[in-house]
Amino acid sequence: MTPMTVRGVPRGLQRDAWWMAADSQTGVGRGKSKTASRPVWLLVVLIAAFDYLVLQVQSGLGFVALILTLGAAAHLVMRGHGEARRVTAAWAVLLVSLIPAVDVVQFTSVVLGWLGLTAFAALLAFDDWGRAMAQLPFAGLVRTIDDALHPRVSTPKRADLIDWALPVGVGVVFVALFVAANPLMSGWINGIDFPNAPDFERIVVWGLAAIVIWPLLRLVDLSFMSRTRSKRATVSRVSLISRRSVMRALVVFNLVFALQTVMDLGYLWGGVGLPDAMSYATYAHRGAYPLMATALLAGAFALIAQPWLDGQVMRALMLVWVGQTMLLVMSSILRLDLYVDAYGLTHLRFAAFIWMIVVALGLVLLVLQILWERPVVWMVKGAAMIGLVGVYGCSLTNIAGIVAQHQLTVGPLDVSYVCKLGEGATVAVATNEPDLCGMRIWDPRLSEPADWREWGFRNARLRRSLDKVTQGAAQ
Repeated sequence: MTPMTVRGVPRGLQRDAWWMAADSQTGVGRGKSKTASRPVWLLVVLIAAFDYLVLQVQSGLGFVALILTLGAAAHLVMRGHGEARRVTAAWAVLLVSLIPAVDVVQFTSVVLGWLGLTAFAALLAFDDWGRAMAQLPFAGLVRTIDDALHPRVSTPKRADLIDWALPVGVGVVFVALFVAANPLMSGWINGIDFPNAPDFERIVVWGLAAIVIWPLLRLVDLSFMSRTRSKRATVSRVSLISRRSVMRALVVFNLVFALQTVMDLGYLWGGVGLPDAMSYATYAHRGAYPLMATALLAGAFALIAQPWLDGQVMRALMLVWVGQTMLLVMSSILRLDLYVDAYGLTHLRFAAFIWMIVVALGLVLLVLQILWERPVVWMVKGAAMIGLVGVYGCSLTNIAGIVAQHQLTVGPLDVSYVCKLGEGATVAVATNEPDLCGMRIWDPRLSEPADWREWGFRNARLRRSLDKVTQGAAQ
């Protein structure tokens, strides 16, 4: 009997027989999934790097190495998805943001490093990277929660668990009996020690680090920036801000600010004597910070009210009001200067000086925006850039050394405060008053880095300067 040979496969079977090449359990043969892979192994490696570079040592160059490692991991998972120009710009932003951390790891340098890493991820993954920077932390948290609630991990079959129940369960019983019966084995078990076993707090920190790091490994799936927003229906309603309300507010605000401006011109600039029960230091301290809050509130109102500015009169009232606000900022700076002359310079008062200068520059930018008729977004971006430059500059400045030098040379001197300023004040103290903090609990000392992870450029500079001061005093 001759066997029958069927040539070819029916078209219907060719179209519908994809399941013949695919494993129903593993999915092999179904093609590549549209969703990005979940590199759990890379997350474990990054957590180990975080533990080695940051947790086990004092803050130093290890933080910089960690941020660079996280950036490299994000670049690895995004390979092939970004343009070369944007990748180069992303790495440039990240490197510039880490310069303050190379100098010294402190609060501002850590914030700048994380902002740089966020900008790095946004530049790699999204076209509108500015808006992505604001949304990325929240969208990343949502992605982390979703991945945790819907893990793609193959679970063992029930039959496999049942098959292992007998050998494992009874084997544990046998081991326990052997340990109880054999003193040598019991001694070996009791001698096992895990000196480097992580404690509960360390495991919690690992978990928090995983929550922060995981979105960097899932940038491909964070496609929220491509979604189009549906237009909302506009409903006409009565608003607190209108042309009439803004006009009346500008008139009232100018009158109120004029009263304060005249008083400051008289007492601070014109030499008018204060009441007998009030000193200039008290007058300065009472007004420095509230006036700054007033200036910020005035600037915010000036931005919000601009769409309702109609005509030259309202624009002139706005410019006069912003001008008076700038005078308030100048008065705040003078008040703070008088207060520092009376009670000395501190870290907070130095930061207040910088903040007042930043606000003054922001108000100048606001005036230019009104005169040049630029959009409000132009002013907001410029003010944000001025603030970022201020924070960046302060991160590269040894503020503790400046404060200590001012108190030791200009005064008045607060010995307890100077001795608590930390290692940034060591050179100033050694230069001016070497025995100032010798008998106190808080003695500013310079730390010696144990290895490269604890190294910092500012610490190296201070140690070099301190050696020169010590050698000069010995001679």
